[in-house]
Amino acid sequence: MTMEFDLYAILGVPREASAEQIRGAHKKQSRIWAKRAVSGDPSVREEAELRVGRLDTALDALLDPSRRRAFDGQLSRNDVQPSAVPTPVGGSRSSANWVEQARDALAEGDYHSAAYAAREATHSLGDSAEAWILRSRANAGLGKLDDALYEVRQATTIEPNNPDFHFHAGLVHEELSQWEGALSSYRTAAQLAPDEFIYPLAVGSVLLQNGLIDEALLTIEPVHAAYPTVRVVNFYLAQALLDKAESVPAMQGDGAYRVSSPDEITTMRALVGRVASLGLSDDDVDYRIRHIADYLDRMEKRTWTVPRFPFGYSTFKAVAIPLVLGVIAFVLFNSGAAGAGFVLLLFAIAAGATTYGLCWVPGWKVNRRARQ
Repeated sequence: MTMEFDLYAILGVPREASAEQIRGAHKKQSRIWAKRAVSGDPSVREEAELRVGRLDTALDALLDPSRRRAFDGQLSRNDVQPSAVPTPVGGSRSSANWVEQARDALAEGDYHSAAYAAREATHSLGDSAEAWILRSRANAGLGKLDDALYEVRQATTIEPNNPDFHFHAGLVHEELSQWEGALSSYRTAAQLAPDEFIYPLAVGSVLLQNGLIDEALLTIEPVHAAYPTVRVVNFYLAQALLDKAESVPAMQGDGAYRVSSPDEITTMRALVGRVASLGLSDDDVDYRIRHIADYLDRMEKRTWTVPRFPFGYSTFKAVAIPLVLGVIAFVLFNSGAAGAGFVLLLFAIAAGATTYGLCWVPGWKVNRRARQ
């Protein structure tokens, strides 16, 4: 396996990242780049499609131990090189050529070349909003987010009514985790272009990342009602529904949840079932569906767990008490005290049934007891 780009860099994770960190980074980056994939600007759309493809490649490779070892070896040999920065050949280029070159480089995911060409374009044109937005996109791709934010502000100052520029500003704010700025930019874009569905989806995505799941669903559901077959709409709805499912359990903490009632299981299964019905082919969504479904299956399975009682109830005592009562009843029967033996046998049966009912319980009940 030979890669032309750094799999860790594309996901924004360190080389020692765990599988869960890799999945989390892929989830975050997919939510950001899926928005761009439906842009009306062909170069933006091509850049996004390329980036999403690379994100999926990085996820698959880094979750496969053998492929990850091979790529780590490639990194140690310095076989992964950044794109070369272009230099003018044969004299100066026109500003229009620099703009076109920057757009072409962005469509190919060549951010170094795009940044160079866009910088030359801004030097040549000065107040060109297009040159500034191309420069911002290039620096965003290189991870120079503060520069990208400054440059997109230059573009929106020149063309304040361009919704795509505000949308890009929201993307940069989002990558910087500047949530208020992201929401403001996305909402401005939605006001400028109320017929474009991607802008309210972007608002919903930010709400979702901040744990405002119900507000996100209120934003995304109307978009889905209007565009039920659009993949990106289904993608964001699926993420919102899965987040909602994982927020159902009352027991939450340290980034994990524990189901503690059959009603929670029913509600979560309904939400996951709706996601499955969307028919969305997406690795992250499929993984989350399986993960939640498998967990719920385990919570419905019974397991032997002795409840905690103040008097020190244990597995030994739980089993020994009905057995001892049964043995004593047997002895009484054989010694001629049938009446007492029968009574004691009933106690033994009752103790055994009680032990079975208390100790052979589904996983959700174990969690409920722990909470109590």
